[in-house]
Amino acid sequence: MSGSGGTRSEGGGKTGRERPVRDRARAVLLAGVAAVAGGLLGAREATADAGSGAADPATVVLLHGLGRTPRNMVILEWRLEARGYRVCNVGYDWRKPRLEEVIAEVHDAVSACRREGEPLHVVTHSLGALVLRGLLAVHAVPDLGRAVMLAPPNQGSEIADRLRDIGILESVMGPISTQLGTREIDLPARLPPPPIPFGVIAGNEWINPAGPLWLPSPHDGTVSVASTRLEGMRDHIVLPYTHTFIMNAGPVAAQIDTFLRQGRFERPAPR
Repeated sequence: MSGSGGTRSEGGGKTGRERPVRDRARAVLLAGVAAVAGGLLGAREATADAGSGAADPATVVLLHGLGRTPRNMVILEWRLEARGYRVCNVGYDWRKPRLEEVIAEVHDAVSACRREGEPLHVVTHSLGALVLRGLLAVHAVPDLGRAVMLAPPNQGSEIADRLRDIGILESVMGPISTQLGTREIDLPARLPPPPIPFGVIAGNEWINPAGPLWLPSPHDGTVSVASTRLEGMRDHIVLPYTHTFIMNAGPVAAQIDTFLRQGRFERPAPR
């Protein structure tokens, strides 16, 4: 029976009003456990990468994405170091109001990473690709080698369009996020491709529930595979990872290593 105090669950436990709160808390907890487990597994796998060894000394600059920090690129940093690279895991303040301010910050950091006469490669995640494109549009960086972009919004993100239109994007992700859409006035359409050999790795798995609602398939939950493409790219490959965790995967690090050495990604030999 129901009384004026509300309906109780059949098990005599929480009210219907409390159940969604409990379910949301459980979902957050499970997501946190999954992230920690993924990080521990990635760290163990990174150790297994040791011994590959880069053929020649080279530095790799890592540029993280929107809402991230260098901590989000640490597993990839370990994997590349195990393959013989010297790695500079560069941080920048994505909350700055203008991309030009981010570019100035990153330029100083990249300049500090350089070693005279040693190849300098760049690996980016998400917004990091646009930072790289903006950086190389205004600065000549000596000794640049190759670049690999992970899940880049090279043609903009439809999710950025939708969140901007409903007015919550800037308050959550900062001013630059409002310029990541698909309009001609947005950053992806205005920035030139990088003037160095570059390849793109896209993901086609998703955990973001907004992905299938707002993105054309295939997509990684934040960026569609089609949007990752960019004129002038030397190679493009799609791997089964999400936007959030693509940088942690061992096969992704292996593909990065292959491209930095050979200028192309590895593909299975035809049968």
